Amino acid sequence: MNVDVIIVIGFAVLFHRMAALEHLSAWVWSVSSLGLSFVVMQVRPGVAPLIIAQLGLFGVMWWYNARRVRTRERGWAARREEEGRQQEARMKRAQDEIARERERRGE
Repeated sequence: MNVDVIIVIGFAVLFHRMAALEHLSAWVWSVSSLGLSFVVMQVRPGVAPLIIAQLGLFGVMWWYNARRVRTRERGWAARREEEGRQQEARMKRAQDEIARERERRGE
């Protein structure tokens, strides 16, 4: 078996496992790694360009995951803030209702 093929398969397996660990779509990253490897092998044969391209793909994967996590955390913070405002509004309405009930009773 050719060394390049072993490296290509190794990177695809590595990306699949890393993506699964990060809760990303693992098959998309595996196929991306294989596709990138195929293109690089056609344009610049050799191990060094293949490894450099895979490191670039890893950088993209890391950047994408970091951006996804930040976006998700901002969404969670916005939801918590909105839920807090809604809870304050409910508490205010409940307090107003209690005050009106007390006024109606003459307390």
